Amino acid sequence: MRILTYLKMRRLLRYRLIAPRKIVAENVVIPKPSKNEVLIKIKACGICGTDIHAFHGKHPFITPPIVLGHEFSGVEVESGRRVVVEPSVTCGKCYNCRSGRYNICNELKVLGCQLDGAFSEYIAVLKDKVFEIPESISFEEATLVEPTAVAVHGVKKVYPVGNDRIFVFGAGPIGLLTIQVLEAYDAREIIVADISQFRLELAKELGAHYVVNPRKGNVVKWVHEKFGLDGIDKVFECVGGSQESTINHSIELVRKGAKILILGVFQRKMPVNIALIQDRELEILGSLMYTRIDFLESIKLIQKGKINAEKIVSKVIPMEKVCEAFELIEKEREKVVKVVLNF
Repeated sequence: MRILTYLKMRRLLRYRLIAPRKIVAENVVIPKPSKNEVLIKIKACGICGTDIHAFHGKHPFITPPIVLGHEFSGVEVESGRRVVVEPSVTCGKCYNCRSGRYNICNELKVLGCQLDGAFSEYIAVLKDKVFEIPESISFEEATLVEPTAVAVHGVKKVYPVGNDRIFVFGAGPIGLLTIQVLEAYDAREIIVADISQFRLELAKELGAHYVVNPRKGNVVKWVHEKFGLDGIDKVFECVGGSQESTINHSIELVRKGAKILILGVFQRKMPVNIALIQDRELEILGSLMYTRIDFLESIKLIQKGKINAEKIVSKVIPMEKVCEAFELIEKEREKVVKVVLNF
């Protein structure tokens, strides 16, 4: 308790998004954890696509003012444990909470999205959302636990994948992590589409068997010519954004009776070819976040070296340069995969 008593005398720095493209530093009192919480000293926090959309004022579920950041690692102040945190906060009472699917809780809130997050020196979090990490995983590598859990949860929704040829739209962080999770779960073949040649080359290094750039030709035609009408067993949509081409191309290129999993966050309503979904008996599945078991699996995959953190984390930047970090992502978007902030 001595440590917490000392911290009551201190203040912390946190970085709050107050309007699109405007983050300000705040000097506030260090939060006092309740009996169900622990205080975490943050060591590193990844910048997610969600944060990027929010920074530009384009995320459908995040409104300033908010302290961003949900991919974080740190030290539990009282115990000294090295930890990561599952950032979801749920009601525990609704149908899905009671049945173990609390990731789709009716009152779901997420640190860094609806509640203040980890662009901060300290944060108080629920005890049961804290996971210890081994010494073999650095704090920067540990920021990938959360996004890897997103990929794990998505892959498990269409598991097994061992006999499948799988098409992945998007070689951003979630797409690249999905490739590695699919590889870890013995997918037969993985094809990746992206408009960045740099990211396509990275996808090949991380396990993709084929890559295709939509700017260089018709993706659907390429798939059918190379693999036939029955060639693709499952599709992972990891782009989202504001373009409808990825979802409709998914519907057109996959074989009849197949599954399409949506991991990307779309910024607007999308016109979708419902007639083809019905005619081909396709299953389109949404995948949101993760549960505890996915987080634990994510830690194991990183610990075993199944996730190549070195290839995903492009830059590590001090937290006080958070605005510069977002500018770097914008300027170098085809060469920067993941930026991690550290204290």
